[in-house]
Amino acid sequence: MEVKEFIKIVKEELPDFLPEEVYQDLVIDDVEISKMNDQKLHGLTFKPKGSDAAPTLYIDDLYERHENGEDIGFLLVDLANRYEQARLAPTPPAVDLSWEAVRDNLTMRLLEKSRNREFLANMPYVDVGNGLALTVDINMGEDRGGDWRVAVNHGVMDSLGVDKETLFITAMDGSMINAPAVLTDMSMALFSPEKENLLDRKEPLDPADVSGMYVLTNEAGTLGASALYYPDVKEKAAELIGSDYYILPSSIHEVILVPDTANINAQELCDMVKQANRTVVEPHDILSDNVYHYDRDERRLDKVEPQRDKADRVAEAR
Repeated sequence: MEVKEFIKIVKEELPDFLPEEVYQDLVIDDVEISKMNDQKLHGLTFKPKGSDAAPTLYIDDLYERHENGEDIGFLLVDLANRYEQARLAPTPPAVDLSWEAVRDNLTMRLLEKSRNREFLANMPYVDVGNGLALTVDINMGEDRGGDWRVAVNHGVMDSLGVDKETLFITAMDGSMINAPAVLTDMSMALFSPEKENLLDRKEPLDPADVSGMYVLTNEAGTLGASALYYPDVKEKAAELIGSDYYILPSSIHEVILVPDTANINAQELCDMVKQANRTVVEPHDILSDNVYHYDRDERRLDKVEPQRDKADRVAEAR
């Protein structure tokens, strides 16, 4: 069964699972929303007549359960219960989208343009090269249940009353203050309760102490891959580890820096990223299948071509 057919059946049969006094005053519509990496989410909006509030309940998990053989009657009971919980839940305070209210709560998001064509169609963004782009979110805090954010599309930007340049300059300044970049030795990030932010160091690492991998993210660990584009972060990282480095986009939340040593195999790094994206990383968290290389002398970031290795770059330089 296609998802659209499933939605049609759900809309037709759901009234039988709702109290009559609830359903008779309710308008139910189906919606399809493009999220990060152009992931399509399917849902139903429940709008009581005469009300501006219309909670949306996503039903992709119910569709998957139905495809795995679960009876649709049980799924409709589950959906009816979800709506009852949403209907009775306290209404969160209204969102103040004035510039004065949000200007100190803007953060950055790094994504790949080719994976986000629909998502970016209505978004102001900055092209940072190599097929990557930065967008802006409003961080609404955790008092609404979880890490709640509003992606700034053109409509939101217009309501804020600012232009694109002001939006991104303010978001970058705020990100560096509210979500500062954090560079950590991989082994320390995985196994140590105390994590030194190497970007706070005044001196480069001793060559004997340089490890094979470093994690770059932000202090919150959320959407931290954007920290790669904070001013001077790429340069500071190269200075600390004393070499050029490869950048493995492990997710939208962090990237991994691998010092460029003589025994690095660029093809293996590319294969590693692709494999992780297909087996470990959630689809909506994937940043890119590509690997990037930072040249500290030229202060240049380039996408690595899988067939080219370090010897190719050295030969070209000569």
